[in-house]
Amino acid sequence: MRILITGARGLIGRHVVALAAQTDGMEVIATSRTRPEILPKDIAFVPADLSSAPEATALVRSEAPTHIVHAAWETTHPTYWEDPVNLQWAEAAGAMAEALADVGGQRFVQVGTCAEYDWSHELCVEEVTPDRPTTRYGDAKLEAFRLIEAAAREKFTAAEARIFWVFGPGENPSRLIPLICRSYLTGRVPELGSGRQKRDLLFVKDAASAILRLATTNGTDGVVNIARGEEVQLGEVVTVLADLAGVTETGLDRHADPPRDPSRLVASADRIRATGWKPRHTLREGLAMTLDWWAQRGAQ
Repeated sequence: MRILITGARGLIGRHVVALAAQTDGMEVIATSRTRPEILPKDIAFVPADLSSAPEATALVRSEAPTHIVHAAWETTHPTYWEDPVNLQWAEAAGAMAEALADVGGQRFVQVGTCAEYDWSHELCVEEVTPDRPTTRYGDAKLEAFRLIEAAAREKFTAAEARIFWVFGPGENPSRLIPLICRSYLTGRVPELGSGRQKRDLLFVKDAASAILRLATTNGTDGVVNIARGEEVQLGEVVTVLADLAGVTETGLDRHADPPRDPSRLVASADRIRATGWKPRHTLREGLAMTLDWWAQRGAQ
């Protein structure tokens, strides 16, 4: 298996690369705009801007992978939700898929997003819950997978790893869990909402193992949720982090909740668990590893 993994600098991509490099029988090619400092020297790396369809096509044709895990995308927080560059990413994903067909590739796994679903449905089930994205990011991810499936046409198999709430080392520092970790480690009290919202959280190393399992499992095609399949109140996440950090003032109820934030949004994980995958880390273990990662970096 010759596997091309994009987004090697990103939260998910870096962990997929690390896991694939430890897997027997996998020849790994990692790619992102620039080589990540954390990438081991023995892993092949090819720099590329995969928001460019011509560059994406050239990369796949030159490297001729058998498998692609496409984790690269525009993720600048919070502007990525409506950034027009999302449209370029969708076009380039389709171009990569067409090139994979040309070189005789076998499987394409697109890393998608729960933002493709209709969030008026509290439980998201593949092929049951309708797709109804409300952001340009969600629209583009949905269009990208349509283009990938169209390019497949019995030439290769395609799956979309639809991500819910993944957290862990390497996450954008302005997102919720890194913000809380950095605040507690530096003695600040964050301005948080009620914490009553229920979400489905998954540690990034478990997400990476699920994606790699999906990439290597024949017969599991189409949309596959990447999640624990369990709900947790965000307030519980906050209190666990406070306990781990040894602080008493959490910052909950200091800020109003976003007006359109769903009160409950969780995933069915039946399809990914049917492959034999299961998470190895509890929520507390994942949060502890994340807090420790930020502590080692001075919480900056």
